Amino acid sequence: MNLTFRTDAFEDAAAMRRTVFMEEQGFQSEFDNVDEDPRTIHLTAYDEGGRLVACARVFPSELEPGTETVPGKWVFGRLATQIAARGNGIGSAVLAEAERLAREAGGREMHLHAQCSAQPLYVRAGYAAYGPIELDEHVEHQWMEKDIRE
Repeated sequence: MNLTFRTDAFEDAAAMRRTVFMEEQGFQSEFDNVDEDPRTIHLTAYDEGGRLVACARVFPSELEPGTETVPGKWVFGRLATQIAARGNGIGSAVLAEAERLAREAGGREMHLHAQCSAQPLYVRAGYAAYGPIELDEHVEHQWMEKDIRE
């Protein structure tokens, strides 16, 4: 599937995140101050017909509360894919594009707080888990990391 990526469509990303995380998965607290920071990159993906199929965000570590600030450390998150588009490699493509954007901005390592059920996607992309499994609202998550230097 050929995807078109945009970094200027936060309203599309917000709508996708509300649908997937709040309506489908039952999260209450989906948006935070990170969304409003100009250093945050909101990535959206569209199929050949121009339909929104996925989104994510990526940002420098100093924006993540409780995360150690390290030059070159970036955080990926809020990967959401429409139900009908899942299982087609779209999530992996969005992750790869986010890594590319972070590298362009000086990123050397990417961290993410993965839902444990989604960890296989990240393991296939070269991420390794670290730290304890924690509840984010009602869903188990664990930090994962990857060196994104080429």
